[in-house]
Amino acid sequence: MLIETKNLTKIYTTGETEVRALDDVSLSISRGEFVSVVGTSGSGKSTLLHLLGGLDIPTNGKVFIDGTDIYSLAPDPLTIFRRRCIGFVFQRYNLIPNLNVWENITLPLGLDGMDADPNEVDELLHTLGIEDKKNAMPSQLSGGQQQRVAIARALITKPHIILADEPTGNLDSKTGMGVMLTLAQLNEKFAQTIVVITHNEELAQMTSRRIRIEDGNIVSDSGVTK
Repeated sequence: MLIETKNLTKIYTTGETEVRALDDVSLSISRGEFVSVVGTSGSGKSTLLHLLGGLDIPTNGKVFIDGTDIYSLAPDPLTIFRRRCIGFVFQRYNLIPNLNVWENITLPLGLDGMDADPNEVDELLHTLGIEDKKNAMPSQLSGGQQQRVAIARALITKPHIILADEPTGNLDSKTGMGVMLTLAQLNEKFAQTIVVITHNEELAQMTSRRIRIEDGNIVSDSGVTK
């Protein structure tokens, strides 16, 4: 298994109020799967993604990525592991406004002291249909184009895993469908494991496996045979 969680629990405390965002969740995701995690607002789906990506600390439980217990790593090694092994796509794109498309895409390589291969960047731009935008600034792009730049940035380091948190949340339905089709094509072309958080049932149907979370628990999983 590429991704495995064991008894994963996350509890938030505000004053005397305790909220179990995740409650003893155990799951496995194989290499190359295209998975959606669906649920209502506050169900725990984004908390799960943040814990899978090492962006938050679990209250209890473990997360294994390709056999590595990521929360056994010290902060600096965890940051390096996350940067090299996991690509993130967020709802708000998180592009750097004063960098052009090319510079935004290649930024993760620069953070690791690596040079970008122009041919690889061009291939990504072509695959995502934004080859004519490589010198454009984020403010000159549509929402769908900005999200494609964010996807290219997540792919540039060739990570094992892409984690996408509501990647269509700021897009109209047609553009959102296009982004999901792009993710499906990338999953097929590069055999990368992709986990998409969404509340959109129609978009979730485009993935090969669907996990539903409610009140911090997995209530259904199309990848598990009973």
